[in-house]
Amino acid sequence: MPIREKRRSALVLAGLTAFHVLLISIQVPRGAEKSLFERSVFFLFSPVQRAVSGGVRGVESLWNGYIDLRGVRSENQKLKKDIFFLNQDLRFLEDRLRFFRSEAQLRENLADFRGTIVPARVIGVDSANPNQSIVIDKGRLDGVGKDMAVCDRFGYLVGRTIEPVSLKETMVQLITDKDSSVSVVSAVDRLTGSMTGRSDPVCELRYVLASVTGGRPGEELLTTGYDKIYPPGIRVGRIQSLEKDEASPIFRRILAAPYFRFNTIDVVAVLTERPGGGG
Repeated sequence: MPIREKRRSALVLAGLTAFHVLLISIQVPRGAEKSLFERSVFFLFSPVQRAVSGGVRGVESLWNGYIDLRGVRSENQKLKKDIFFLNQDLRFLEDRLRFFRSEAQLRENLADFRGTIVPARVIGVDSANPNQSIVIDKGRLDGVGKDMAVCDRFGYLVGRTIEPVSLKETMVQLITDKDSSVSVVSAVDRLTGSMTGRSDPVCELRYVLASVTGGRPGEELLTTGYDKIYPPGIRVGRIQSLEKDEASPIFRRILAAPYFRFNTIDVVAVLTERPGGGG
């Protein structure tokens, strides 16, 4: 075969090979070109799609927020309930702590008393006149009986137990009651008399003869034990004033102010042993 024909055959083969490669490269997918209608629909509805999608997300977020809010409200109600009961427990513990402190103060101030001391709470006051009587939460089951002396937390005389005495409650006649009478003696001049209530905050020291000297305002009054109810030596009050009794010239008119105050008799002590060892 002549050389010229061989060259021609080689050129034809090379041309066919290049054409074949070109056809293969053209057939590789490059994405179809969108039509004008398709492009118009896309630009028209894509904002709507975005708005709908945003609205759905907003509603979903709002619903989730509502559910969360309901959960928060439920937890808030539970917390309020828990706080209420915690406050109740706190008040109870504070009340018990005050009682224990008052009881310790009672025992400390009445350490010289040899008999049994029964601490008690005041649970009632005479509604007609608070200067007459109170009610305590101790009774026969606690060893409390009639005619037992009652003192406040400072050891000052408050009164005596009277009927009725139930299993768990007892009435206490205050020394300021008009029917109360306590045998007392002044600490300095040994002025002896009967301290009687008037159903008000001031008492009267009766049956002190006008011929008896001594006694001065501010002098302390102590129980004598002569009445067989109140042990001797309990601090009762102080002499407030002394003057001649115009209604009964043979006696002196002496007013006395008790030591105890209503704001200090939330807790009291019942002295179960009477003078002479009686119980």
